[in-house]
Amino acid sequence: MPRTAEAGRAGPLAAALAELRIVVEHAEVVCGTAAVRSYPGGARPTSTVVIAGRGVAGRGENVAWTAEAHARLDVGAVPRGTGRLGEWATAIASGIREPYARAAVEAAAIDLALRQAGTNVFELADVAPAPVRYVVSFERVTDPVARARAEPGPVALKVDADPSWDDATWAALTSTGRVAVLDFKGAGRAPELERAHRALHDALLEDPGDAAWSGSLRRRLALDAAIVSAAALDDVVVRPVAVNLKPARMGGVLEALRCAARCADRGIAIYIGGMFEVAVGRRQLRALAAVLCPDATNDIAPLDSAERPLRLAVEDGPGFA
Repeated sequence: MPRTAEAGRAGPLAAALAELRIVVEHAEVVCGTAAVRSYPGGARPTSTVVIAGRGVAGRGENVAWTAEAHARLDVGAVPRGTGRLGEWATAIASGIREPYARAAVEAAAIDLALRQAGTNVFELADVAPAPVRYVVSFERVTDPVARARAEPGPVALKVDADPSWDDATWAALTSTGRVAVLDFKGAGRAPELERAHRALHDALLEDPGDAAWSGSLRRRLALDAAIVSAAALDDVVVRPVAVNLKPARMGGVLEALRCAARCADRGIAIYIGGMFEVAVGRRQLRALAAVLCPDATNDIAPLDSAERPLRLAVEDGPGFA
């Protein structure tokens, strides 16, 4: 079960980041592909935004799904000069409308400002970096039990769930003792969802479909796709027990921190999720999780299935990751 206590650090961290001085002299985008066995087609288009100043550079990862989207990101208009990071981030928000691209530019600026200040998010949040709990996520498959058993233990699992799976499948998934999150991606009728909940009553049910939920299910309700901003919480009809925060989808870390702070105020737990980051973005997600929710079901597993420690260590040198 995610905890809410660490999320209370989100507001002060956002404020501290916004006050950092940043000097920007140069910006560029480096595009390429990453070989990832678990990605459809085996090759993930990727790009890294590099922003430099005063002899150091910061990096952020664009998680756009197509090579064309990566190539469209133009950092020519990124503000140069000296200023506060918060004001700088506000300036780019009006010029870079696509959330993934804006998040990458903002992450690079955060990394740069932290390096220029010789600090990191742990020092700003006044917290020692803690090894991060995580889950291994896998897509919807015909035989989820075999897929679950093939994943080296004992790390918990986040399963893309098919509401139509029969009782035997749910019972077998329960017997693994490892399923922490069921992701329904907006699908499922109430009887199907309740059956899954009865089988795996301790698992979070992320984005279940039909909202005619029992009180018991509501106490395990988690939201993901609807949480695109801090303000999105105001449109939620049923208060979830937890939300999956994805900075890339929210247009950047600062908005994700604002959302985490609002969750803390409302007693909603958080866990950090990714958008298939393959490089610096994945390390930055781990740093964020280490500050806000180190014990949660963070969806930030190593891409290499041979690397499955029970918790993930995080770096604590200058910068964001």
